[in-house]
Amino acid sequence: MSTVDGPDFICVGMPKAGTGWLYDQLQTHPDFWMPPVKEVLYLHREFPVIPLGGSRGGYGLKQLERHGRKNKPHQQPRNPERDRGFREAAQEANGKAMDLDRYISLFRFKGEQLSGDISPMYTELDSEVIEKLVDRLPETKLIMIAREPVARAWSRLCMFNRGSRLDKEMLDDPKRLREFLETSQIIQGKSFPTKIVEHWRKYAPNMQLRTFLFDGVAHDPERTRREIWTYLGADPSRQSDLPANYNRKSKNQKIEMSAQAKDVLVDFFADEIRACGEMFGGHARDWATRYGL
Repeated sequence: MSTVDGPDFICVGMPKAGTGWLYDQLQTHPDFWMPPVKEVLYLHREFPVIPLGGSRGGYGLKQLERHGRKNKPHQQPRNPERDRGFREAAQEANGKAMDLDRYISLFRFKGEQLSGDISPMYTELDSEVIEKLVDRLPETKLIMIAREPVARAWSRLCMFNRGSRLDKEMLDDPKRLREFLETSQIIQGKSFPTKIVEHWRKYAPNMQLRTFLFDGVAHDPERTRREIWTYLGADPSRQSDLPANYNRKSKNQKIEMSAQAKDVLVDFFADEIRACGEMFGGHARDWATRYGL
C-alpha cells in the first residue's frame, strides 16, 4: 500500500489518450482512493482552480448531493467523509498561489490506499514546478499514455466539434488546417509523445516514468490495466468489478476523417510518428506503416 506522503503517482498525459479510462480503472480497484474529481489540475497554474462544479466537477462530488445515487458502471459508491474533506481542502486552496505543501495535503484523504493525480494538461508542466516535484516527491511515480498522433489530434478536434467550438469548414481546407495544427494550443505541446517524455526525463531524470500505449488500452485492456496496477504498486489479483474494456465515452459522436484531412495530418506528424516507433517500440512501430511512411 501507499508509502508516499502525497500522490503516489502523477499522470502526465496525454489528453484524448485514455486518461478517463485510467481514472475509472483505478478508482474502482480496492487498492486505490482517487480524488472525487478526475483532474486535480493544480500544478499547471500559478493560481490553481481545482474543478469542483459543472461537468468537470466529478461524479464523486455529485454523489455527495445525490446521496450515493449510482447510475453507470464506473459510478461506484464512494466514501462521502473523505470526499467532503477533499472538497473543503480544494475550496480552501482554490485561487491561492500554488503551494506544493498544499498540493501534497490534498492526498491525505487516501489513508493507506494508493492515490494520484490524472491531469493530462501536465504534458507541458513548467520545468521549475517539475524540479520542485523532484525535490519533494522523489518516490512519486510518473505515468503517461501515448497515443498515435494523427488519431489523438482528430479525437481532440471531434471533442471541440461536440462543444460547437470548431470551424468544420477548416477541415476541408488543407492550408487552413495546416495553419491550425501549427498554431493551436490544443495541438502544440500535447500531440508529440516523444517530446513530452523528453521534457519530463530532462527535468525529472530520477523519477520513475513509464509510458503505456493507447493501443494496449484499445486492443488488450485486461493486460494493460494489470500492468498499470502492478507498476503503480497495486495488487493485480484484486479484481475490479469494472470491465477492462469499459469506456464511458464510447457513444460520443465523431466526425469522419476525410482523405484530404488525413493527408494533412499525416504529413504534419510524419517525423513524430517515426520517432515514436523508435522510442516506444511495440505497437508504436506499426504507426508509420499504417500511414505508408
